[in-house]
Amino acid sequence: MLRITTWRITNPRPEVTAQMALQTFQESCAALEKVPGVGRVRFFLANNSIVTVGEPENYAAADAILKSKEAQIAVAKIFALGYGIVEDQFLLEPAQAVPFTEAVQAVPAGLSRN
Repeated sequence: MLRITTWRITNPRPEVTAQMALQTFQESCAALEKVPGVGRVRFFLANNSIVTVGEPENYAAADAILKSKEAQIAVAKIFALGYGIVEDQFLLEPAQAVPFTEAVQAVPAGLSRN
């Protein structure tokens, strides 16, 4: 699974430098990686944005992040710089989607969209 989050400056802060932003994203990725189940987290520079890419084990990693004070503080620092999340995507490998496709077969015909 990949979690791809696109961040853009939504509340410009004139005192924020590019160096401050990059350092904060680097620190945030390091803090997030310490949360069990989150896996590797990297950031990339994109057109008018910064993109973080995480490799969580499953959706429960998001709950683990919300319970971690260190992770909360790290992400709060990004928001304090004026960045906001403009897009958040989860990408599944085919094997990870199988339980969902198998569950579709258990839906009664009257409720199915097919």
